Amino acid sequence: MNTIGKILVVFVTASSLGFLAFVTALRNGGLDWKGELRSEELLKEFVFTMEPGESVTYSAKHRRTDTSVAEKTPIVADVVLKSRKKLEDETGKKLQELTPQVQPLQDFLALQKKLIPEDEAGVQVRFAKIDERLQQISASLKEVGSQFSATTIQTQDVLRVASERREEAYRLANQLEILRNDKFAASQQQNGLADELVRLEENRRRLERRNEQLKQQLGDDYSGD
Repeated sequence: MNTIGKILVVFVTASSLGFLAFVTALRNGGLDWKGELRSEELLKEFVFTMEPGESVTYSAKHRRTDTSVAEKTPIVADVVLKSRKKLEDETGKKLQELTPQVQPLQDFLALQKKLIPEDEAGVQVRFAKIDERLQQISASLKEVGSQFSATTIQTQDVLRVASERREEAYRLANQLEILRNDKFAASQQQNGLADELVRLEENRRRLERRNEQLKQQLGDDYSGD
């Protein structure tokens, strides 16, 4: 927070020197008033308006608050001086607001500096624990990677065996379909042979009946050959 205090001191000193230079130039009568209206320092905070007419007038408004700083006047120096005065008052007010905050911040910074060694030791311990944990995680990841590789190989073997078994199942299914077709053809053939057997059996019985009839008709002269 020493830096903030230094910045405030430099800022106030620069503002004071600028205002002093402004007053000195004013006393010497060599200040370019219209040029002051175009200065970056004033244009950053104020809006200047020039109204032409029989008597040219100038006025100024604050940019942030949109309040009037200098009413219409034909005297450019009056507008510049009031704007400078407004800027100086705001700078002083800002300084008064910030000055009481410097010492508490400096005290807080001093306290934090005292705690730095303890915090650093704690950070180092925490860092060591985190590093150890990271090493454990790294070792676990390597182990998991090895297991994953082994599982991948096993999975590929299982997939290969499954593929071979699927192909064997397709082959057996084709053979089963062929056997079913053969069984159906054999069944059809068996049915045909059964019908033929029935027909032959019927013919045999018919021939036997005919043979009996002939024996009865011819008697002992029928040889049966």
